[in-house]
Amino acid sequence: MKKTLSVVAAIIVLIGLIYVIALNTGSNSGYPVKIGVILPLTGPAQAAGEASKKAVELAVANLPLEVRSKIQVVYEDDQLDPKQTVSAAQKLISTDKVKALITYSSGTSVAASYVAEQNKIPMIGLGNASDININKQWVVRYVPSSSLLIDALEKLILNGKYKKVAIIWNQSDGPKANADQTVKVLPGLGYTIVANESVAKGENDFKTSIAKLKAANPDVVISYLSPQVGVFAKQVQDLGWKIPMVGIINFESASQAAAANGALNNQLYVGDKNSAFLDEYFAKNNMYPATAGDNLYDAVAQLATALAKDSSNTSVMAYLRADFTGVSGNYKYLGDGSYDLEQVVKTWNGSKFVEVK
Repeated sequence: MKKTLSVVAAIIVLIGLIYVIALNTGSNSGYPVKIGVILPLTGPAQAAGEASKKAVELAVANLPLEVRSKIQVVYEDDQLDPKQTVSAAQKLISTDKVKALITYSSGTSVAASYVAEQNKIPMIGLGNASDININKQWVVRYVPSSSLLIDALEKLILNGKYKKVAIIWNQSDGPKANADQTVKVLPGLGYTIVANESVAKGENDFKTSIAKLKAANPDVVISYLSPQVGVFAKQVQDLGWKIPMVGIINFESASQAAAANGALNNQLYVGDKNSAFLDEYFAKNNMYPATAGDNLYDAVAQLATALAKDSSNTSVMAYLRADFTGVSGNYKYLGDGSYDLEQVVKTWNGSKFVEVK
């Protein structure tokens, strides 16, 4: 009888130990941790939002099981409108109790960054405007700055070949930052800015702007239009103007390549070293991602890994503020919430984005 009671007591103790361990390491320890992702899932930029959501899903699917089982992605739609982004961020934090945020585009990321700062929520912004991360404790930015992108554009593509430069950009944070940096830097390197044309953010009729650019007689047009770069290129082609067009990551949009109807074929741009990611995404979805889909993938992977290790906000930020390698290439942390990321010359060859050797 005593032996039986001893066995029962041992079993009870063992069960108690298992329960205590489960409380500290199992499903009762606060997992899954939620990551809030704000994308334009409706509205004018819906196609980009839906394509970006597929990049998130691919990143989650490729996570190790022990990480994937500990995180949950919660989406909010902002129609790429900064006011809606603020509301979406506030809902994700206060109602959904997310532990981290990811935002898409410069303008929306800047807007959300203040919400993240106020609530001490780690955030990764996907845009090249420095206002996303400068003087922010809880925000980092994964897309290279305008300074780094324009430096790469000059060294890798312009390279003294084109002396008279025309610029066109739409009136939003990222394109404006790119145009301002171009005007600031290129004249000191021997280039002449012969035209600097801005259009409304949602403009799709560029005929008047094209006439102004053409009258300036440039050697090259730098297009920072986003997302209408393909629409602009087609109108240039339809008007019979044969001019080299170059750009940055705004060119890496399959929907805009299609809208260009061949006008972007073999036009050069600088972008991330992400060919393997583009191929995997296409194989999975039979389409290409939206601009910065590779950076979005890396943002999900980094946040998920950090949160699975330790979901405290200070630990997550410590993990993010470091060099790492992602599908976009090697990220070098610059100490101010931003990263340097190697850029290469790329083009749309009529069927896919390829690196130009």
